Amino acid sequence: MNSKEKTKEHFNETAGDYNNSSDGKFVEGMYDVLVEEIEKSESGKILDVGCGNGNLFTLLPENKYELYGVDFSQNMIIEAKSKCRNAKFSVADAEMLPFDDDSFDIVVCNASFHHYIHPDRVLEEMHRVLKDGGKLLIGDPYIPTGIRGVMNVMLRFSHSGDYHIYGFEEMENLLAENELMPVSSIRTGHRTALYIAEK
Repeated sequence: MNSKEKTKEHFNETAGDYNNSSDGKFVEGMYDVLVEEIEKSESGKILDVGCGNGNLFTLLPENKYELYGVDFSQNMIIEAKSKCRNAKFSVADAEMLPFDDDSFDIVVCNASFHHYIHPDRVLEEMHRVLKDGGKLLIGDPYIPTGIRGVMNVMLRFSHSGDYHIYGFEEMENLLAENELMPVSSIRTGHRTALYIAEK
């Protein structure tokens, strides 16, 4: 079973009790800074890639944004649909987003980017669906350089599909290589970071 299949299996199994899981508790600390960044826009069409159970959208003002979420886990999408009825959710692979070019003002990817085996393909798709001048927000784990190298070796044996933890420079280079202009990289907590880029 490859990392992608492990991710799908793991989140299908944990979807029903995700908020109480270690993953859910970890992600919880990232919502405030994402909401703050999103709310700098008065309106717009937003896509959450790897939306999980839809928690992020429940924290945004109702009827202010047009909300779409995709996730690889069918069970997570079932949970998302049950809790956030003002958004449109679908099961989809981040490498093949089911949307037209230039569709979204903001694309969010919170605590899922480190699962992606082919990050270039995912960023290419995010770039494709973003409007010109659109904003990309990636919230992901952050680990200092020395420990990160060891951690990335250990992740090869992960049962939950974790694949790669990025450093600031590595992520900024990856964004730039995919025609997404890095705007800022911010430590948002003890083990988390927010990367902001524009198309």
